[in-house]
Amino acid sequence: MRIKKLDNNNENEIGRLGSFIAKVFSRNNDLVERMNSSISAKFHKEIYSVQNDEEIIVVASTHKSSWHPYCIYVQFAFDLIRVDEQALLSMITKLQDKYDEPIFILLDDRFYRLTKLLSQKAFRMIRKTEIIHIEPVSKGEIVQDDRILTVNEIWNDDIRMNSLVELCKKTYTETHLDNPVANLPMDSWRDATTDGLMKEHSYVIVEGQEVIGFSLMYEAEQKSWELGWVGVADLTILTDLDKLIHRQIEDAVKNGIAFIEKEVDSTCPYSQHICKKLRFEVPETLYAYSNSSGRCDKK
Repeated sequence: MRIKKLDNNNENEIGRLGSFIAKVFSRNNDLVERMNSSISAKFHKEIYSVQNDEEIIVVASTHKSSWHPYCIYVQFAFDLIRVDEQALLSMITKLQDKYDEPIFILLDDRFYRLTKLLSQKAFRMIRKTEIIHIEPVSKGEIVQDDRILTVNEIWNDDIRMNSLVELCKKTYTETHLDNPVANLPMDSWRDATTDGLMKEHSYVIVEGQEVIGFSLMYEAEQKSWELGWVGVADLTILTDLDKLIHRQIEDAVKNGIAFIEKEVDSTCPYSQHICKKLRFEVPETLYAYSNSSGRCDKK
């Protein structure tokens, strides 16, 4: 058994790699796409394989992120049913020896055997994310609050829009301390928060020209929406989010939306709060692992 760094310019090696990924993930097209996205990423680094003679057993693709640049992201490919634990442990050790930066690995329940091995190699779960499908159910009358506006109503108000983007940056940064976000210009944050935004179904709470709460809705597949960025300026007004979510639920009912999808991070008090009063199912759970001893250092 040996570990080999694959050559991206070697057509034979890349061809064998593609065949291996397709074989081990034959019933999991999403995992094939996730692996290929890492390999083709703008900041892709290396591809390693554990091989027994010429047979590939495990593959790991590594890349970096412009949004979270202080970690090395890793995507694994191996036979999820016939797991070779020794090969996986060898690959994990290789990656730990190779990279001085913390390693970040995002897994779902299909990788439960790998999560057990990571714990043996000083990795810890830094975040659990439930992908929930919220059932839009009308509750009747909407609570009136003159402070609540749609994003469409403040779209041309530079002061309020800047305040919204600043608050999105603040809440996101505070809930991703174990994998810090880059020091990006405000234009990048505005692009991230407004790309695909449904302005008529996204709501904010304002005090004068300041945005103190927000719940942003995004386009998704037909008959479904995606609830994205949510937050408030201070946890003492956390319950104000209920009013915004209530309006979005009513909007969804009026538009015949089957469900609203939301990523609920264990590190996000805003997402955790809104789940308390909603009816939803959890079709998928993700687990983020890192070998950092604490919060990633910004180097």
